[in-house]
Amino acid sequence: MINYLIFISLILILGVLVYLIFSIKNKESSEIGGAQILQNKLNEVSNDINKIEIDLASVTTPINELNRFLGGNVTTGRLGEWSLESIVQDIMPSDSYKFQAQVNSETSDRVDCAITSAEGFIIPIDSKFYAGQYQNYQSAGNDADRKKVLRDLRTAILRDAEDISSKYILQNTTSNYAVLYVASEKLVDLIDTIDGLRQECLTEKKILILGPNTLAAFLDTIRVGHHYLKLNETAAKVAKVVTDIQKEFSNLDLSTESVIKRLDGALKDVQKLQTRVNVLGNKLEKGAESLDEDQ
Repeated sequence: MINYLIFISLILILGVLVYLIFSIKNKESSEIGGAQILQNKLNEVSNDINKIEIDLASVTTPINELNRFLGGNVTTGRLGEWSLESIVQDIMPSDSYKFQAQVNSETSDRVDCAITSAEGFIIPIDSKFYAGQYQNYQSAGNDADRKKVLRDLRTAILRDAEDISSKYILQNTTSNYAVLYVASEKLVDLIDTIDGLRQECLTEKKILILGPNTLAAFLDTIRVGHHYLKLNETAAKVAKVVTDIQKEFSNLDLSTESVIKRLDGALKDVQKLQTRVNVLGNKLEKGAESLDEDQ
């Protein structure tokens, strides 16, 4: 009985040992698998971080460029010039405009864009960007501050209008007006709140104030003029060709008449020759008959 109990106890102890061994191995395997899964997750997170860094780099570059543009090395006016160039290139024929053009040969001043109209006159367009005044207006805390910003904006625009007018409007070279281009419709809306400013610029300075939308419409009208000019030039060329063909046909008719007259004259000469041959033949026949009778 005791031996039996000892045997059973040994079996139980052995079973416990086997269980413990398998438990330890399973735990080790589980730990190894968990570590592998954790490593895979870490790798995925690392890849995601790399992708985010790449995406941030692609976004950071234009942001840095914009900050550089607005902040120090380049003035905000260049934004307006870029906008102007884009609109002009999209609408106008390539041979009808020039950027940074020297309108007056007696000075070194260069206008941002010179458009050549269908009539041959130059239309000067200069870009301005009143970013500072617009920001001041947006940040103004009361009506008094906003009115002051509008007065400052009015002064700046009239000063620029006078500058453009004096530099780029030339008799017999340019149109009798020039364009002050403002590259923001919001800025244009703000300018329109200043009573009489547009009219004063147009009547006293000969300056049109245009934003992106109105400039596009303005240029499209000029483009249509170029289109009709080319149509007229083409029509003139076609008319010249038709006239030349008509002249050739007239010359051909004259030549044909001359040939026909010559042919008629030659035919008459042939008929006369034939008549003389016939007369001569008749005489020869009569002479032969006379000789026969004498014999």
